[in-house]
Amino acid sequence: MLYGTPARAASILTDQGSITYDPDTKLQWLDITATAGLSYNDVLTNNGVNFVQNGWRFATDFEVDQLYRHAGLPLASYPNGQFFYASDPMEPGYAALEHDAFTLGSQLGWTSQAGNDFSTNAFFDIHQTPRNPAILGFTTLSIIDYLENGPDSSFIVDEALDSITKNDRIATAGAMLVRDVSVVPIPGGVIPFAAILLGLTSINLWRKREQDAARA
Repeated sequence: MLYGTPARAASILTDQGSITYDPDTKLQWLDITATAGLSYNDVLTNNGVNFVQNGWRFATDFEVDQLYRHAGLPLASYPNGQFFYASDPMEPGYAALEHDAFTLGSQLGWTSQAGNDFSTNAFFDIHQTPRNPAILGFTTLSIIDYLENGPDSSFIVDEALDSITKNDRIATAGAMLVRDVSVVPIPGGVIPFAAILLGLTSINLWRKREQDAARA
């Protein structure tokens, strides 16, 4: 039995150059091509670019699932939570679905392209419950024989578990990295300034109490 197959909805994602923004989750998604060829541990230990210091973290399987759905792709899920979608060019609305899939792949960056065949592959973290957090997730979005204004073969979205290790470097795969922008960070200079104001206020209150005590 399959679970969680929603009706198709239009994509709500916004292309911001090297970042794709999801206004529903308030998450920014870094282009997968920015980490292509790096392993999970390469990204985590800042091999090359300090992604962690710049606020990026590995997306979870739940967040990747949401990303696909918010891109307009009606995923299905197995009971263990693995998501997938296999297209049928004969189904109603196929052209719109494929367009949304191609748009998402173009926003995140294709890690592999040969002629009219496009693919992007990425790894991510697994939610702690009910699945083992030590296992990596690996997703593929691929479109075979893409023709923008004509009939096409198919496109697929799938998720694999434990198919790669945290040290594997794959030239045609990168990381699903997200950054939460729902909370605007307070600039560093504001905190010391606020502390100074609090200190001055405390001193003034102390002086006022001393003066009131002297008058009594």
